[in-house]
Amino acid sequence: MVKDNFSLTRLFVYFAIAFFPFVLISQNGKANSSAYAGNINFSLGFGSNFYSHSTLKFSGSGYNFSLKKVGLWQNSPAFSIPDFSKLLSNQYAISVGYNIRRGVNLSLGIDRLKYGIKPGQSVFLNGYVSSEMDTVSNLSGQYTDELINLDSARIQFGSDVGMSFVSIELNLIQNLYRTKRRNFVVNAIYGIGAGVLHTNSTFNFGGFEESKSSLSGFGLNANAGLRFEFFKYFYLQPNLSAAFLDQIGVYTHQNAAKNNVSHFFGAFNSTISAGVIVYLKSKKDCDCPVWN
Repeated sequence: MVKDNFSLTRLFVYFAIAFFPFVLISQNGKANSSAYAGNINFSLGFGSNFYSHSTLKFSGSGYNFSLKKVGLWQNSPAFSIPDFSKLLSNQYAISVGYNIRRGVNLSLGIDRLKYGIKPGQSVFLNGYVSSEMDTVSNLSGQYTDELINLDSARIQFGSDVGMSFVSIELNLIQNLYRTKRRNFVVNAIYGIGAGVLHTNSTFNFGGFEESKSSLSGFGLNANAGLRFEFFKYFYLQPNLSAAFLDQIGVYTHQNAAKNNVSHFFGAFNSTISAGVIVYLKSKKDCDCPVWN
C-alpha cells in the first residue's frame, strides 16, 4: 500500500481543531447570520461516488495501449462508518470556508475519492505490447479493437488508497427558512470550483504491480446542497456535486517517469457533512450596503 504524504489533509484537521474553541466562547450573537461577511465555517463529511465510463491510456517500458469505454466504480463502501485509526485512507470531504461578503463564500476543500476498474468487464484494446511484457495472459504485438476480458488479462488500475481533489470553490448562500432567533435556519448552498488532483495509484499488468503517489491532473466541479443550521453554530449539509476530472498523467512506477496512465472522466458525488460556524464579527457590526 502506498503511504500518503499529502500534508494538506493534516493541516485541515489541525486548523479545525485549533479554531473549534472559538465557537464555544464567542458571544450569543442574536443578530448574527451565518451568511454575513467575515464568518468562517469548517465541515467534515462522508458520502458515495459514481463514475462515468472512460478511455484509459497506458504507456511505459514495453507497452503503449488504450482501453476503450472502461467502466469505473467506487471500490470502497458508500457512507461507511469511518475508520479514525486510518483517517487518511478513508473516503471523505473536508472544507474550510470564509464569507468574503454577505451571501458569498470562498472555500478550500479536499474531496477524497476511491475508484478502480469495475471487475468482470470486456473492453476494446488498441495499441502495442512487447512480447516479453505480459507473462500472465500473453498479450503481444499490435492490437486494433481487440475485445479482451480485463479479469482474464489481469489488468487492473485504480486508486485504492485514494485520490484527493483539492479545490477552491465560490459558493452562494441563499436563505430559505429561519426562525425568529435564527436557532434553526435552512440555507441553499450552490457554486462552482476548480482544483488539482493528487493520486495514489495501483497498476497491475503482466504479473507485476506498480504503485506511485503523484500530482496527476486537474478538475472542475459544480455543487448544490442544503445547510440545516442549529443554534447558530452547528449544521448538517447534504450535498450533490458533479466534477469533470482530467488525469493527464498518473505515474505508476517509482523510478520510471514515463510509466503513466491518462484518462478523462466524470464523477458524481453525494455527501452528508457536519460543520461549525465561527462568527468573527461582533453583533454590533452591520453587514449593510454603504451609500455615498
